[in-house]
Amino acid sequence: SGELMILEQFCPWADHFFTLEAEENVEKPIKYVLFADSSSTWRVRAVPINSGSFDSRLPLPEPWRGVRDEQLDALTGIPGGIFVHATGFIGGHKTKDGALAMARAALAHSQ
Repeated sequence: SGELMILEQFCPWADHFFTLEAEENVEKPIKYVLFADSSSTWRVRAVPINSGSFDSRLPLPEPWRGVRDEQLDALTGIPGGIFVHATGFIGGHKTKDGALAMARAALAHSQ
């Protein structure tokens, strides 16, 4: 869809993201960045509307927010969920494929 960016290893992406997006003339704004965290689980991070903002372009779906583990799995239909923050700016999954499925489901949910 062009709305996801996957980082195979964590790097401090946020500081450079908006500059690169502008330089590359990205037509369809990226909504989520996926990356492995320090414990080798995966994160789905909603891209902020601009550098330094606490508001996201597309927060993770409201019904998922503040939900963890098996309850999250039941809501998303994606086994292995860890959490979604109460504001929807970030979520976690046990695997890369699961994080990708969460991001895709969040995009579909917004349609």
